[in-house]
Amino acid sequence: MNRRWILAVSLVLACGALGAVAARTIWLPTGWSLTPPSGDISTTGTMPQGLALSPDASKIAVVESGVNPPALRILDTRNLHPLLVVALKDAFGTPVWADNQHVLVPGAATDAVLFIDVSNSNTTTQHAGSYISAVARTGDGAILATSDLDNRLLRLGSAPESFTTGAHPAAIALAGARIYVANRGESTVSKFPGATAIAVDLHPAALAISNDGSRLYVACSDADVIDVVDTRTDSVIARIDVGVAQGRGASPNALAVASDGALYASLGAENAVAEIRGDRVIARAPAGWYPTGVAVDDHSVYVSNGRGEGSRANPNFRPEHHHDPEYVAAAMTGSVRSIGRDEFDASSTAEVLANMPAPVPTPTQTIVRAHGPIDHVIYIIKENRTYDQVLGDLPIGDGDPNLAWFGKTITPNNHAIALRFGVFDRTFTDAQVSASGHNWSTAAFANDYLERFWPPNYGGRRKLYDFEDSATASTPGTGYIWDDADKHGVTLRDYGEFVTDPSNPGGLYTTRMAGLIGKIDGRYAGFDLEISDEARVDEWQREFEQFARSGNLPALEIIRLPNDHTQGTRVGELTPQAYVAQNDHAFGRIIDIVSHSRYWANTAIFAIEDDAQNGPDHVDDQRTTFYLASPYAAPGVHHAHYSTSSVVRTVELLLGLPPMTIYDALAPPMYDAFALQPDLHPYEAIGPQIDDTVKNTKTAYGAAQSRRMDFKDADAADSRVLNDILAHVAGHKPRP
Repeated sequence: MNRRWILAVSLVLACGALGAVAARTIWLPTGWSLTPPSGDISTTGTMPQGLALSPDASKIAVVESGVNPPALRILDTRNLHPLLVVALKDAFGTPVWADNQHVLVPGAATDAVLFIDVSNSNTTTQHAGSYISAVARTGDGAILATSDLDNRLLRLGSAPESFTTGAHPAAIALAGARIYVANRGESTVSKFPGATAIAVDLHPAALAISNDGSRLYVACSDADVIDVVDTRTDSVIARIDVGVAQGRGASPNALAVASDGALYASLGAENAVAEIRGDRVIARAPAGWYPTGVAVDDHSVYVSNGRGEGSRANPNFRPEHHHDPEYVAAAMTGSVRSIGRDEFDASSTAEVLANMPAPVPTPTQTIVRAHGPIDHVIYIIKENRTYDQVLGDLPIGDGDPNLAWFGKTITPNNHAIALRFGVFDRTFTDAQVSASGHNWSTAAFANDYLERFWPPNYGGRRKLYDFEDSATASTPGTGYIWDDADKHGVTLRDYGEFVTDPSNPGGLYTTRMAGLIGKIDGRYAGFDLEISDEARVDEWQREFEQFARSGNLPALEIIRLPNDHTQGTRVGELTPQAYVAQNDHAFGRIIDIVSHSRYWANTAIFAIEDDAQNGPDHVDDQRTTFYLASPYAAPGVHHAHYSTSSVVRTVELLLGLPPMTIYDALAPPMYDAFALQPDLHPYEAIGPQIDDTVKNTKTAYGAAQSRRMDFKDADAADSRVLNDILAHVAGHKPRP
């Protein structure tokens, strides 16, 4: 067990073990928990990105920038009651108070800085740049702004100036006449005047200046540290480690300095706020789900939480209402909590630790281990379905047949595989959507850049989709499972995951991921719905049979099988039912082929959706289908709580790989999913039970909307509109 985790557990025990730890009453799909707040709390719109205290500390300004329409929300610090909500065309980042009556807001895709009078909601704009992501106000009243998409710092006014920054400038801090800009897409802070680049740790997301101006604090979100920069020498003089347990993944993403010099940092991925004094964390306090901003006065710490206070079921999902509040990203309302500064102590730290999954002891006998009977893993990633949507009609397990849009007739292999090898009715995705889902599925993590930018992207307000295939800013510092495999001598072959379309017709697929170069099948398509999943499996089978003849099958294969996503009812394309039926048969074929091969006796096949955003579920909107196929699979119903990270952790254990992040390190391995004795009978794929070649006609519901949708990238199409179409063609009737 990791030494830092032992110390953490020791702290819990020193505080009186379970008796001193607040009851964990709010569970999350990730397997983590939230402590109910002891202080005031206020619900916000989707994805609050940051907050700020007014100069007189009487009000809090919160910028909301999620899938739902953006807004500026003003709260009363006495009780967090809302005083005002101003609807905005777009917004992002952290607001800045010009005085007690006026707030500056980064206008994001409006390409402007917004100047809002909170006494009457009047909003004026000052245009400049391309996607304004941060603002600041100098001592002489000048307005500064960062332009995210063209990497510039702007000084606005009658004589505007523009300065080049690093990639994706994220935050601004002022120390006298010196201006510092955090460059989220790299590992630098730009200093002006002079355009000096200060080297810091990976992906700086937030900045703060000490009260005497001698120190610049830099929250390096993908290094789990706060770098301390001496503003006289512009050099890093200390690195404050803010992670609490085994593996990186704290995501420090906002900073605030109190009048007495204490530094507070929100830890997005650990659902906590850290109090720092003397270059070390002295205490932590529990926050809501994914804190994004922090502010402090003499008595309280205020924290915005991007996902609020937990997830929910969505059995009444009404996708015909394109802004239905039960769509997973629309339901992701945020919150603001007030935490007393005197609450930061050993007990609150123990609560933070108790909210993490407890380490699961390794059973005395288990095949989930390196050098055991299983030495080959095939890991299949599919697209966007809930458990109920596919398996709700299973005769066993906790399903709702009324929510089964693609039941047994359409997905006979999904059903047969579950019934033979095991039904997992409490498996959840760690992600809400595909942008983060493919990162969680392959890295057991999604970093702060990705978690902040996918909501406005899915809300249709940010066109840049830079979340896959080596988009630098969204690449986690811990890397991906192929990097882990390469470091530890585990052979790997990738089919379609994180690949780029050919530059010429008939060309080969490529990858920009350094860890995948030379390890992909260039003939296997990535997310391209014009390519049949049957054709994908044909290509995979070609290579698999070569490996079988040569006896050199890679230890880990990753297969993207995406066509259960569908193209809605676009004329001339497969109907949604046909798409899902082809995906089902292709999936069954993989298991059939492996089970009739020399490798069946020592192989485990895992399959999970990258997210569960495109359907209803009566348990949770992130509950999804998971399948295990192996001679060692334990049949029956498995009610244990598993997540995407549990799947990744189980794969790692079988192949002798260490965990990559805190999430797979602490996720419960799927020990109970495996039996000690094998059943070597092969699996016979079931042919389609419907015509899987049927195509949409121009009279199909939503045909015109489907024609206008962008299906080039996963989730580029508006998921809310697509869900409406899928629900209609499936005959879904929402509950009254």
